Amino acid sequence: MKKYSVILMVLTIMSVMSCENSKKSEAAADKAAAESTVAAEPKKAKKVVVARVTVKEGQEAAFISVASVLVEATRKEPGCLFYTLYQSPLDSKSFIFYEEYKDEAAFESHGSSDHFKVFAGAIGDIVDGDLIVDQF
Repeated sequence: MKKYSVILMVLTIMSVMSCENSKKSEAAADKAAAESTVAAEPKKAKKVVVARVTVKEGQEAAFISVASVLVEATRKEPGCLFYTLYQSPLDSKSFIFYEEYKDEAAFESHGSSDHFKVFAGAIGDIVDGDLIVDQF
């Protein structure tokens, strides 16, 4: 019986110590998270762009044709990480380009590329309004 009492006492002490260490670890983790939240700066190296465009009724195929050339050429740019075109399943006239570049310079290079200039010149009669461009 004495042997079981000693084992029970050791287990109880270990349990209390474990709980105290766990509480200290949780408090330290909470403090570190709070400090990192306050001190953290958003990453600015990568450039993300979402460009929204609405095309005129009946111009969806023409837009896709012109945009496909842009997408293919842009994906070959050295600073392009990701570039794709989506068409809304709810409104066939609504499209977005989702773009990722390694940095601001790569994005600027894209904007001055020949294939982008050709695209910009070709969509004038196809689009319904201005492109809405959000940059992150």
